[in-house]
Amino acid sequence: MLKIKSILVSLLAIAALASCSKENDENPEVDGGKDYDVAYVSISMTNPKTTGTRASAEQPSLPAESLIKELYVITFNSSKAVTKDADATKYVTVLGAGTFGTNSGVTTPNTPIKVGTDTKYLLVVANPGAVLKDRLDNITAGATYATINAMITVPTKTNQPSNAYLVEEVVHTDGCAMINAGFFDDSDADPANHAWKDECLLDVSDKIVLAKDYKTEAQALNAAKGNPATLEIERLAAKLEVMVGSPLEVGPFEDITDRSLGQFDFGNWTVDYYNSLLFPFAKKTTTESSHTSPGFYKSNFYTIDPNFTTAGGSEYLTGLVKNVLDAATREPKVEWVNKSTTAGENYRYCIENTMDEGFQKFGAATRLVLKGKYAPWPAGEFNLGDDWYRLPNGTNSVNFKSFTDLLAAYTSAVAKPEANRTAQEKLLVSACELFYTQIQPALTVNDPGDFASLSQAILDANNIANGGELTKEEGCIYWYPKSLNYYYYEIRHDNAANDHMEYGKYGVVRNNYYTLTLTKVNGNGTPWYPGGGPEDPDEEEDIDKLGAYLHFEIKVAPWIYWTTNFEI
Repeated sequence: MLKIKSILVSLLAIAALASCSKENDENPEVDGGKDYDVAYVSISMTNPKTTGTRASAEQPSLPAESLIKELYVITFNSSKAVTKDADATKYVTVLGAGTFGTNSGVTTPNTPIKVGTDTKYLLVVANPGAVLKDRLDNITAGATYATINAMITVPTKTNQPSNAYLVEEVVHTDGCAMINAGFFDDSDADPANHAWKDECLLDVSDKIVLAKDYKTEAQALNAAKGNPATLEIERLAAKLEVMVGSPLEVGPFEDITDRSLGQFDFGNWTVDYYNSLLFPFAKKTTTESSHTSPGFYKSNFYTIDPNFTTAGGSEYLTGLVKNVLDAATREPKVEWVNKSTTAGENYRYCIENTMDEGFQKFGAATRLVLKGKYAPWPAGEFNLGDDWYRLPNGTNSVNFKSFTDLLAAYTSAVAKPEANRTAQEKLLVSACELFYTQIQPALTVNDPGDFASLSQAILDANNIANGGELTKEEGCIYWYPKSLNYYYYEIRHDNAANDHMEYGKYGVVRNNYYTLTLTKVNGNGTPWYPGGGPEDPDEEEDIDKLGAYLHFEIKVAPWIYWTTNFEI
């Protein structure tokens, strides 16, 4: 499992020199002959790589997740407008990895960099993605903190196999994008008044050492190094991992004996509903969870991202990019991730995505989609891995272990005069005939002309890709080719939030690592990739609804440690 310790940025800021005073003119070693004051900031970076423990409530990080290849330093005056050294051509100083040393866990002060003498606040951004990097490289006079922290829109790309490219803004070949973590104010005696501050800028005004107060520049630098300021930075990405629990309960379960009535084999998983909007720094708000991470955060948190709105309507869907099906193969254009029983083996990143309390909707939350094999019990009649069929009818739904059994039931029902058929038989006849109508365009080999002449051999001969997608029409027989089942799971963030639609209950949050362990399967899923089918939720539905069928055990860590259960 992954562990991140805080990344410390030691800011050793000094202002050197020199006005036009006679004293400074007589000491050119200090001001170098300048006729104006200059200031310096020296950054010392500690990036621990020690292995974490569960007691620390954090997760260990991969070397690449903590490595800093580029560090952008931006300074602000008391009005929170950008400032720079008079000789600088840009409002940002970019330090390469060689400037602040390797990711070795050793703190080594850097050569000071020049900044404006009116510097009061500091912001650092490590490994910015393409959009943020362009913004930082083009900061102009008069820009403010709000200008830099404006919403980022990650552009979509056409003809991509999945939406994972959206993540490249926060995790890319140069590492994880990181920024000031912000500050939790717990100075009030009443814990109810403790809160995260709205902004993340570090006030360095009490760390300034003026070079003119010292005989030499070296003395000023040493004085500054003795009075450092520290800053914590955090990743902009969230991290997801899915594992299989042992034992894994498979339902439904018989009422009297509690015997399992299902068979299940986990296949693989993917991420759906990617966010494409983010703030470089997102305002933090507190959650109900009682866990803390002593090594990094003083309080648990949720963030406000650009999809977080109380405006009403469907504005909360802005920026959510769904995975889609390939028109030709009917296969989802996604990157499937293999199952794992080893922590830290298979994982994926995503952009944080949070919602207001009343807008925790199915269409708004980043979700997990799981693919596996499921067949009803008993084994020997329903064979896991074989095709099986289902007549959907609420609590009166009927499963058929083979096409032969389905055809026999249809033949028996259709032989009766319609007036003599039961309601279930009428439904079966219409569902079977709709099944043929739906799959007929895909029958390029031996199309028999009607359902009554269809067989499993004909279906097999046609090699229909993702055939369950063809049968998701309302009132149609569901077809589970090779026992294929899909499930979706809306990711929980705050596991102490148990009330209906409680604030912070769902979502993914920056610098949090979500380990989801499948512990229970409550029944069959759908034979189509979730989205658009009759058993799929409407995007406007609240996530908290009766009948949710996924159950995971979740552990969330700053990269903060929580547990809950995950059922499907």
